[in-house]
This record gives sequence, C-alpha cells and structure tokens, in this order.
Amino acid sequence: MGSGSVMRIRGITSINSNSQPLILLNGIPFESNIDASFDFASADQEQFASLLCISPDDIEEITVLKDGAAAAIWGSRGANGVIDITTKKGVTGPTRVSYSYRFSGSEQPEGTKLLNGDDYTMLMKQAYFNRNQEDCNIPEYSYDKAQFVDAYGTAQDFENFNNNTDWVDEVSKYGFTHDHNLSVSGGGEKAKFRASFGYYKQTGTIIGQELHRFSNRMNLEYAVSSRLKFFTEFAITYTDNDKNNEEGGNLLDIARKKMPNASVFRQDKNGNNTDVYFNIAQNSQLNDDQKNLKNPVAMAYLASYQQTNMRIMPTLRLQYDFLDPAETAKLRYAGYVKFDSENVKDTKFLPRETTSKNWNDGSVNKSYSKESEAVSIYTDHNITWQPDLGERQSLMLYAGWQMDISNSQYQEFERYGLASTVGTDVTSEGHLTTFNSGKSEGRNMAFLFRGHYFLLDRYILDLTARWDGSSRFGPGNRWGFFPAVSGKWLISEEKFMDFADNWMSEFALRLGWGVTGNRPDYEYLYLSRYNSYGSNYIDLPAIKPSSLQLTNLKWERSTSYNLGVDLTLFDWRYKLVANVYHRRTEDLLFKDQKIPSSTGFGSVSYVNAGTMDNDGWELEFSTNNMVKRGDWTLDLSLNFSNYVNTIIELDENVLNNYNPDFNYTNGGYLTRLQINNSFGSIYGFRYKGVYQYDKYQPNNPEATAPVVRDENGNVVLDGKGETIPMYFAYGTSNAYRFRGGDAIYEDINHDGTIDELDIVYLGNSNPKFDGGFGATLRWKRLTLNMFFNYRVGGKIINYGRMDAENMYSTNNQSIATNWRWRKDGDMTEIPRALYQYGYNYLGSDRFVEDGSFLRFKQLTLSYSFDPKMLKKAHLNTLNLSLTLNNLLTVTKYTGADPEISPNNIGVSEDKNRTPRSRYFTFGLTVGI
Repeated sequence: MGSGSVMRIRGITSINSNSQPLILLNGIPFESNIDASFDFASADQEQFASLLCISPDDIEEITVLKDGAAAAIWGSRGANGVIDITTKKGVTGPTRVSYSYRFSGSEQPEGTKLLNGDDYTMLMKQAYFNRNQEDCNIPEYSYDKAQFVDAYGTAQDFENFNNNTDWVDEVSKYGFTHDHNLSVSGGGEKAKFRASFGYYKQTGTIIGQELHRFSNRMNLEYAVSSRLKFFTEFAITYTDNDKNNEEGGNLLDIARKKMPNASVFRQDKNGNNTDVYFNIAQNSQLNDDQKNLKNPVAMAYLASYQQTNMRIMPTLRLQYDFLDPAETAKLRYAGYVKFDSENVKDTKFLPRETTSKNWNDGSVNKSYSKESEAVSIYTDHNITWQPDLGERQSLMLYAGWQMDISNSQYQEFERYGLASTVGTDVTSEGHLTTFNSGKSEGRNMAFLFRGHYFLLDRYILDLTARWDGSSRFGPGNRWGFFPAVSGKWLISEEKFMDFADNWMSEFALRLGWGVTGNRPDYEYLYLSRYNSYGSNYIDLPAIKPSSLQLTNLKWERSTSYNLGVDLTLFDWRYKLVANVYHRRTEDLLFKDQKIPSSTGFGSVSYVNAGTMDNDGWELEFSTNNMVKRGDWTLDLSLNFSNYVNTIIELDENVLNNYNPDFNYTNGGYLTRLQINNSFGSIYGFRYKGVYQYDKYQPNNPEATAPVVRDENGNVVLDGKGETIPMYFAYGTSNAYRFRGGDAIYEDINHDGTIDELDIVYLGNSNPKFDGGFGATLRWKRLTLNMFFNYRVGGKIINYGRMDAENMYSTNNQSIATNWRWRKDGDMTEIPRALYQYGYNYLGSDRFVEDGSFLRFKQLTLSYSFDPKMLKKAHLNTLNLSLTLNNLLTVTKYTGADPEISPNNIGVSEDKNRTPRSRYFTFGLTVGI
C-alpha cells in the first residue's frame, strides 16, 4: 500500500542503470522511493498524487517532456524523460474554502484457480509414486489416522490435515480508502495564499495492511513592490504504514503455495477450530519447503511491520525585476532554496506463534528496528534577459546555476529470543544478531544556458547548454556537457498557406537534437572502500577492501533526434501530433559485473561497456468539441506508440556475464544479449505436448512415445532393430531418460537428446505498439469520461503458471493439473506429476505467452451543480463523481494481469506479483 511507481518514457534507455524519469514538483527535483506497482503510461492525476503523497486536489497541471531537446534542460537527470507536476497556488479574490472527500473500494482480481485439499493430496501421492513406483507413506497426505499413529505415535494432527482450505481467499479481503482534503485560498493585490490539509486512510486487499497519512501544504506569494516578490512553500507529510511482515515471503505468494488440506487454526479431535493458529510440526515427514512455509493468516495478524515516515519540505523563492516589469524589455533574477528532510523508522516483530519452532530459535521471537534519515538541499539561481526587439521578433536569454547536497544515514538492530510478545522492542533482552550503521553524502552542481528566439511569428529556435557535475564520478570525469538544439516552423503562418486559412488552424514542423546523461546509483565509486572482516583474521578484528577504485568511470550519454509534426484543423477542433525519434545511448553503465577472482574481487561495481539504439514513433489525436449538438458535446482522444531497441556494441566480458551456459535445470530460460539484436529476447525449448505411451506402439505409429525420430518423423532403430530411447542431456551427469507422461521437447537437430543445442529464439518482450483511447461526453453539467489502454505484442514468461503447473515440488498447483497424464494412452497437454525428478518444466514456449491486451481502464461520471442554485445554500461549488477503475481486461494471457514491466534485461516476467485491483471511487467536493 502507498507504493510509488516505476516509469519509462520512450522505452528503455539504459540496460543496468536507472531508467526512471525525473519527477519535478513545482520545477524542483522530487526524490521518491520507487517500486514496480504503477504504470506511467496510463496514470491519472489521482495516481500521481499518491506518488507525491499529496491530495489530487493540490495538483494544477502535469507536463511530460520526452524528446532530447526538451529533457536536456535537466542534463543528466533528464536522460529518461521529465515529468513536471505543478501544484495549485492562491489566486486574487475572496477567501474560498473547499472540502473534498473520496471513498474507494478495491478487490484483488481472481488469479489462477488452485487445487482443493482432496485433489492436492491425490496429486502428491501420484507425484511420489511416479518417481520410483513406490507408494507415498507421508501421513499428511493420507487421510489415514493409523498412518499418523505409526509415524508420530499420535493422531492429534490428523484433523489439521483433513481440510479444503482456500488460502488465497483466507488472506484476501475487500480494501477501502478514505481521502479527506480541506483547502483555503484567497488573496489581494499584495499577497495570495493557499493552504490544504489532508487525511488519507487505506486498508489493503490483503489482510493485515493499513495506512494512515496526514499531509499539509501551504503556499504564500507576497509582492513587496512591483519588482520584488517572495514565494514560500511548505509541505509536511506523516505516514503510518502497517505492512505485512514478509519474513517468510509475500503473503499472497505463500497462500498460493500452502498445502490446501492444512487448516488455518489448530483443530480438536472432532475437527472443530480452536483459537490457536496451526503450524506444521518440526518432526513432520513433509518436505522442508512445505513444513517451514509459514501460516500466512498467522503472519498477517500476529507478526508486525510498522513503517513511519515524516517528510518536511520548506521552499523559499525570490524574484526581482531589475527593469520595470510593465515594460517589454525584462531583466529578472529568480532563485530558490529548498530543504527536504525525511525520517523513516521500520519496526518488525516475528513471534514464535507464527511457526512451530522453539521460542529461543534464532528465527523467531525476533525484533528488528531500523531508523534512517535523509536531508537534501536544492538551490537554483538564474538570470533571464528579454530585450525589446520590436513586434516581429523576440529573444530570451537565460543563465542559471544549480546545486544540491544530500546527506543520509541509518542504523539498524535485530535481536532474537525475546521473552514474550509483550516486550517486542529491539531494546528488550535477547540475543543481538545485527548491529549496523551507515552514512552517505552526495553533491551535484550544474551551469545552464538557454536561448529562445522567435521570428516573424513563425520561426522558433531554442538552444541549451548544460554542464553537470556529480560527486559520483572521479575528478577526471566529474563534469558532463549536455547541449541541445530545437526548432519549430509554423508553416501555416506562411503566405503560401493562405489558401488553407479557413480550415487549417496550425501546421508546424519540429526538429530537435539533444544530449542527456545518466549516472551511477550511489556514491564513493572512485574511492577504495573497505568493510569489516569480523574476527576472522587470526581471531583478531580486521578490515578488508570491498571494492575496486573506479577512477575512469564516465557518464552514460544519450543523444536524441526528434522530428515532429503538429496539425490542427477546423478552428482547433481536430489536433494531430506525430513524432519520430532516434536515441543512441553510449558508454552504457553496467552494475556488478563479474571479474576474474585473481584480482582479489568477485565483481566490479560499475563499468562503461556498450552502445544501444532506440528508434520509435508516436501518434496522438485529440478533439475539442468534435460534435456539438445543443447541450451535448463529444470529444475523442487516441494515441499509438512503438519503439525498437537494438544493441549496437557490448564489451565481451559483459556479454559473458549476461550470456551464461545452459545449466541443465528446470524452470530457467537462457538470457542472451546479442549485437544487432533487440534487448528483451527470450530463448528456450519448443514444447510439443506429452508422450502418450511409455513404449513405442508399432500398431499406432502416430501415437507419441519417448523414442528418437528423424527429421521426417520416422522412428530411428539401432543395429538390432530396436527403438532408441529419447534422453535429456545424454552423456552428461544430468542424463535422464524420458518416459510416458513426460513433456515432449522438439529435437531441433535430431540427435536423440534434448540439450542446449535445441534451444531456440522464442520471442521478444517489446510490444509491437501500445497506447490508449478515450471519449468524453458532456450534457449540460454532466460529464462522462471513458479511457482504454492497450498493448499489441510483447512476450511474457509466465513463471506464476510454471510454478502452478510443474508438479515438481510440494507447492499447491493449478486446477489445470487435474487434466495431467495419469496412464498410458492419455491425450493431454499437462505432463505427469513427478516429485523432485524429471524435466517436465524446462524453460520452453509452454510458458511464454502473448501479452497483448485491451483494458477498460477508467470510467468516470461527474456532475457539477449550477452555481446559481448553490447560492441559496451559500455554497460556491458542489461536485459529485463516481469512478470505476480496471473494469474489464480482454486478453489471451492466462496470468492475473498482462501489464508486466520488463526486468533489468528487458524481459517481462510474471512471478505472481500482486495484480492491479479493480476499484471504485466516489468523490464529493464542496466549496464556499
């Protein structure tokens, strides 16, 4: 809950460095903790507000800068695009008070349907039997009291393994959100102000989650004179977030794995629930993976994880006009200083009652505490000069200096063996296992020059030159130069276009070129760093080198070219914007690359090691009063986009790190970064179904059996006229003879063995194109908004489905496994159950799926009451709205959510992450 976002503008620009755009809040960089729970492409104002921990009512405007020339204004920070968010400020007029309330309800979409207890135990007994043709004698799968007595001397746990528990349902619930916001604004000639106060409460769709957030934002503008103005901004946010303690993993993930015949609560001899949570005993004959899998309901209600956050951001701005601001010529100084202080405290406690282990075990009755604080100072001072050049041309010159300083530190403690669940603080008596602290400092500085020239109302030229310096580089490479040039030609203003004046509002051509940069994620890389070696050096405390000194590390540089066309027709009613771009990123930053151990280190923190291209196009269409009939109006919007990335050059050592040899294990896909190929390619085996028979059927040659066939599909015989069995990894220590019911993989080279020589290209995670479309229908003061987003193409590795269909471990499985192979002659696409044996889920196209989708993202109905009617109630504003989100998704993808973000090598992997919730929001705004 309360999570941030991962965002990518115009594709992936960096393989291993930061690919998130710069977020500006009122023109100042905003640092935010980011995770992968949010999609930038279809984010709305409410979701951006959640990212910034403010109320949606505080946001005035959101602007996205994408092309290199625009983003180069921010140099190294603008390499991945810029999102500029402006908040509301005070306006001249009487004091206005506004209150808004939003109520939301959300639920988890239904994921993979899993086996019940009866089907699961049958599967597990077959999985054990198929391994060595011996019956499974584990009592927990038997439903037989006598087996419990024989194994443990008692049948007290018999009823605890005689259930049909839906663990996913047990940990899921309907989540609610309450968002209150009160604002006061107004002002006169000298001063304008706005203050807002917010309270936000959210309960998650997983049990045991609750978030409270209090926020306050104030803006004051004071004009000392016509030339001198002061601006102050103050924001404070306090967040109290009760999270799930995920010591044993994500609760929803645990629920999907947990054996469904086990009970949530310990049961008595009659099968009645007690008030004690059930945990599998340590002497159980079950596999450790299932035995040590925690009870997710107990984890939600007994274990704790509280995170509190206090963030204070005061800003002081000053603006002075050296010339009379009423005149055309201007010479203006503007500057600001912003302080950003954030304090975070994490406290966790894991009681013994969440496991079956003893109270003094090192993994229970464990308390953890971490306190961290970060302070940043941002300052910007600039001069803008705009001379009076007459009516036919204008010029603006801008010079600025920026600097930011950041300091952060933390300390953490952990103890186990606390005496009770009453004294859960880390200061209580117990065994201290963790005592760490750290500190970091960083500085960035920039010099910026910009020029803007406008000639004859139709020619526009912009120049930018920026020098960025960062303490993350050594002295020799600390500064980077990032220039940009862009131009716009308003063709529609030319005399030869006079014939189109009646129907063409604007026709413009845009050209842009710019260089941006990227830097490493952390400081001190150019220094030799040391850490503790403990007491491992002849029983004496010691320190040892922890990293190589990187004095030659350079900026990652992206050079972008953009060609754009703007076309507006029929009195600005129809607007078309088209862009084509090319971006080349050089000196790509790669993190944690392996190096020979002879150096004394296992890896190097960063290297510059390659070049990558991004080529793409964007098309946007929108209308303004497209259809207008009386009180009815209708508008449409539509956008398409596509990009293709190509690896141009990579260091051989990096290629070796990312292109490992085949390891002969289940569940893995080969990663391949190849020159002149796209980033995000997937390689694996081709899955061809399931062997129907264990032995070749000469009377039924079309029936499948694990024997070698040639390229024409004919059975290959040995010198004795016997069939040759099909193997996996023949001639190696991993050799396995396929049997009836096993998975069939295509023998590409027809050599009679499935191995690395049969691995082929299976597709790429980059979509062919994606975008969105929507419509706005208005009738008087009633408005209906609809928005859809979509993606065409893009392969996803469905690891969630793989885990739920492999029948290799003791984890619960999908109901699809009820159609598994069980006996000779069965025709099915699901192999046999085979516990800890065989190769029935090698990385293949069986689990690589098309990620195309069409999603009905949002439907909003809003009504604004007539101010004339509201005057009688002494109200200024009264608005009502109802929004439905993620209503419907049309897709062939079998996972819970096809909107999957790519990993650090560009491959989209669905590892059962929490899908997007379906939710509604009711909104009320009242103003006086």
